[in-house]
Amino acid sequence: MARAGAIASGWALMLISLATCVEVIGRKYFSFSFKGIDEIGGYVLAGTSAIGFSYALMTRAHMRITLLFPYIPSSARAFLNVVALVTLAGLAIFCAVRGYAEVDASLTSMRHANTPLQTPMWIPQSIWWAGLVLFAVATTLQAIHAFGLLWRDQGTLNRLYGPQTLEEEIATEVALAEQRETRPDEGAVRT
Repeated sequence: MARAGAIASGWALMLISLATCVEVIGRKYFSFSFKGIDEIGGYVLAGTSAIGFSYALMTRAHMRITLLFPYIPSSARAFLNVVALVTLAGLAIFCAVRGYAEVDASLTSMRHANTPLQTPMWIPQSIWWAGLVLFAVATTLQAIHAFGLLWRDQGTLNRLYGPQTLEEEIATEVALAEQRETRPDEGAVRT
């Protein structure tokens, strides 16, 4: 789901970028405007960001301070990886709960944006909230799995949930570059 959401988010960002370009050219040369493209762009950014959190989690792309990781024992790394996932899951759940409160308040009061489009706020907020829920579910499932691995297989835990090593990052970039070379028409969509 995270990958599909990331791909859909990429297409949404490309469409909003295209619409913005048409808007700028239309205003400059043809006295034409879409009215509200900046507002829609803000909604797209909020939704794609929330969905992107899950994809970053699945690809281990979230930033982590790992300066001392190579110098501590594997068991300590495993424990820190579990702590990182549990705290991230807690934060993700908190954000999803607070996000629901915002959507509920917008539905209850039938709030509209104070803009020319008068967008019902529950619509963009629901997309944003769905991304937060996906992130909360993904982090919770990973935290539970990592906690179980802490007692059974710390090597697998560190491999699956630890930060990427420099060698793994290089291997990922090389694989993506090779993929773009072999299939240049699909390379941009897959990355």
